[in-house]
Parts: sequence; C-alpha cells; structure tokens
Amino acid sequence: MHINPRIAFFTFGVLKAPVGDPVVQGFVDRIGDVYAAAEGSEGFFDRSIRDVETWEHSWGPIIAPACAPAGLAMTRFAMTLSLWRDLESVAAFAYHGAHREALSKREDWAEKGPWPTYAAWWVDGQHKPNWSEAVERIDHLHVHGPTPHAFSFRKPFDAMGLPVRMKAPRPAS
Repeated sequence: MHINPRIAFFTFGVLKAPVGDPVVQGFVDRIGDVYAAAEGSEGFFDRSIRDVETWEHSWGPIIAPACAPAGLAMTRFAMTLSLWRDLESVAAFAYHGAHREALSKREDWAEKGPWPTYAAWWVDGQHKPNWSEAVERIDHLHVHGPTPHAFSFRKPFDAMGLPVRMKAPRPAS
C-alpha cells in the first residue's frame, strides 16, 4: 500500500543519431516546449532535470536499460523521469498539445525496437525515483509485460496492485 500514491513515469527512446546531429535537431528543438507543457499540466508533480552542459540529471546518474541496444552513446538515448498524480494526467499530457505534436514525428527521430518506450509504476508520495529504479522497471516490463511492478496505459494497475481501466484522458491544461 502506498501513502499519498503518485505515478512514476519513465520514457525511453533511441534516437537515430546523437544529440547534436541535424537528423535529430527537430526533436532537440522541441524539448523546452515539451518540458514546459509537462510542468504546466494538471497532475504533474516533478521531474528529473538534465543539465544540458554536463548531461547529469537532478535525480542521479542516468544509466541505459538492459533492453536498450548495446554499445550506444548516452547521447543517443531520449529519457525522462517524472512524477504524476495519476496515469490519466500523464496520458492527457502525452496525447495533447506540444508532446502530441512531437510524438507524431517520433519516426523521424527515433528508432523502432522491441523495447518498451515507457513504464509506469506507483510510488509513495514522498518517494523520488532514481534512474536505476526506472531502468529496472522498464526492463521488468520488457521481460514480463505489464504487472503492478511496471505497467502501461493499455494494461494499468491501481496503487493497490489491482488491474484497472483508465478513464479517458482529459486535455492537458
């Protein structure tokens, strides 16, 4: 049982080229607007913030999931880690506004592969997930499919670990 539960949400993508390459510049150009849209969304609590100079994140060192292609530079990975009130809040942000527009162009910038592109899980309200936890969750989802430990929009679980049906996402505010 979680106290004041929140959704931890980890996104993962493999870019077609390293950050700095013109092939992915359209993706990079949208990062600021997408982060601002997330931060302004109803149900958003917090996110790990990357220092663009050092590539370090505020919630600890980033690591690649085991399900990622081996041998790629970290600048080929697009990853976010955030906290939300509920899965519907994440969906409202993800499928509306600036993020939806960027998502519609993901084939231009990101590789398609067998790995999950995101994982969600419940945490206690005061818990701040780190990158090690996030990659463990996405790797678990990759190997075992959706479970209360790590799940997706299509097969979500509530904070008690029971399967639930998502409500229709409301437009992001």
